[in-house]
Amino acid sequence: MRLTITPELELPSKQGMANVIRNPATPYVGHIPGGVYDGLVIHVSGTAEHHHNGFLVGLQCGGSIDPRSECALAFNPRFNEGSVIRNSLQYGSWGAEERHGGFPFHQGQHVDIAIHVKPHHYSINVNGRHFCDYNHRVPKHQVTHITLEQGIRVNEVRFEGGHGHAPSFPGSNPIHNPPVPFVHHIGGLYPNKMIVIHGIPFPNPSRFTVYIQQGNHHEPHEIAMCVDARFWFNNDTNTIVRNHKQGGWGSEERTVPYFPFAPNVPFEIMILVEHHHFKVAINNQHMFEFRHRLQPVAKYDTIRIDGDVRLTQVRFQG
Repeated sequence: MRLTITPELELPSKQGMANVIRNPATPYVGHIPGGVYDGLVIHVSGTAEHHHNGFLVGLQCGGSIDPRSECALAFNPRFNEGSVIRNSLQYGSWGAEERHGGFPFHQGQHVDIAIHVKPHHYSINVNGRHFCDYNHRVPKHQVTHITLEQGIRVNEVRFEGGHGHAPSFPGSNPIHNPPVPFVHHIGGLYPNKMIVIHGIPFPNPSRFTVYIQQGNHHEPHEIAMCVDARFWFNNDTNTIVRNHKQGGWGSEERTVPYFPFAPNVPFEIMILVEHHHFKVAINNQHMFEFRHRLQPVAKYDTIRIDGDVRLTQVRFQG
């Protein structure tokens, strides 16, 4: 199943703490800003499509849908059965289904689903009326992503904080002077997420490398993007090599307007995740883009930085 992530994300203002994603293509997997906490309300509005047996709204502990990450809540209206199935996926197995409560959906008609997070359960409204409660089988703090799949055309996904504020993005506090190699879990990628790296190359550097990868291994099977700054390595001088890895390495990209690094001179790298590519700026100048060769990008959850560099700060935004 090919995953598409094409929403427009409106970040919260200081006054209103609602995050809004408009008209995402399905299947859609998106990070839940700030995670799941008591008082959070998740709204999904759209149209139940004709010629489909149903649709799925999922709250998952990860961004994979094939194979599926652990799923705290699968909310699955099925027109062919006239039932709304609720269930959880844990340790690779689905639990006991819940089906009671009737069937308030109609093909071709607008639907609004509101999932209200409470201390011991999810309270779910459909079209403004309470439909069911679903007890937490998976700890809510482990939930990181929402999925929208099958026969629903989504107009809007909205996250609203419970008490006028949402918690800060996990890991949003800057990490100062971390040791190298630096390996840090970043919670998966999604559009508008930004990674900002400040550092100083060694006085006589050979190279340093930034990896966006799956898992924290030194030599992972999959790397979404590798940025290798080579001052003097093999036959390369003052070159930035970009690549991906899936088992083996792909084709290299090397074109840059100039080489922005110098020994013992501070730098800033900004990596912005966009729908179709990474956009990279160095010292506040756009340097290159690197298209997403591996999908879904949400499963790439770790940054690793290695080589001849001293890091002064790493932070995450979005």
